Amino acid sequence: MIDLKQDAASITHINQRFDEFVGRNKEELLSRIKDDPQRVMVRYYLNVLRELCTQGCGCLPVKAFSTLEALSRVIMEQSANMLYVGMDSGENARALLRSSKQLTESNGKSWAAYLAEQGLRNPAAQARQSNGAMMLADFDRRWPDVARYPGGKGLFAALGWENHYYAFYAPLCDSVHSFSDDLSNLVSIGEVFSVSAEVAEQLLVYREKERRRLATYHFAIAIGLRAEAVGRICNAVDFSHDDKEAEDNYADLHRLIDRHDKFDGARLSEMDAGDMSFENFPIN
Repeated sequence: MIDLKQDAASITHINQRFDEFVGRNKEELLSRIKDDPQRVMVRYYLNVLRELCTQGCGCLPVKAFSTLEALSRVIMEQSANMLYVGMDSGENARALLRSSKQLTESNGKSWAAYLAEQGLRNPAAQARQSNGAMMLADFDRRWPDVARYPGGKGLFAALGWENHYYAFYAPLCDSVHSFSDDLSNLVSIGEVFSVSAEVAEQLLVYREKERRRLATYHFAIAIGLRAEAVGRICNAVDFSHDDKEAEDNYADLHRLIDRHDKFDGARLSEMDAGDMSFENFPIN
């Protein structure tokens, strides 16, 4: 059985304890990062991720699960960015900085080209392109031969998180962009009403419980990736915190995730056998 109320309380407590761990160790961790831009960026990501995870915990008691799914996607992505920026001696941080300036130039160029095709003009487009080109040229003079910043799957693959990309991040992106998964399920269930209203009602109830379970599960995964990112940055800068409480907290989170994995695995086995019953897999 999955008890979502208990899971919500556990996740909130785990996140609070992790925030406390970061608070105890943040300044010492940052002091070991010698590259100035890199240190600024890791500090920023630590603060943003704390904010995002706090907002996610606030979604749980009010059952704002669609918002929670969107936040989980962002937490996963920003955890990946923080780890990539913080895992070396500063080259990856400069790659991200260059990518920002390049994006400014290319966006302004594309916008200006579109307006020209329409016989229109907006000084902001030309200014964006010009400013981007100027910043990019200045950056390249200061730091030549900076590597391209990886995006999407490449970022996750660079961290050894390619499985997480396929299993969680990519489906969350597809779903959050259009809520296509939710809509597909609702349309399919709607077709069942023409056959059996009673079965369709049962499907609707269980589908809503499963939607909430998945949102809770994905949020737990996102918090786990945030914790892993911080831990790996600690290792990269040779910061041995030796925090037993943090290790216990991480273990508690993995037990919660493992319980959901086993629940889903057992349910899939029954579905494959053609003998799946909602009563055997309650979600409360």
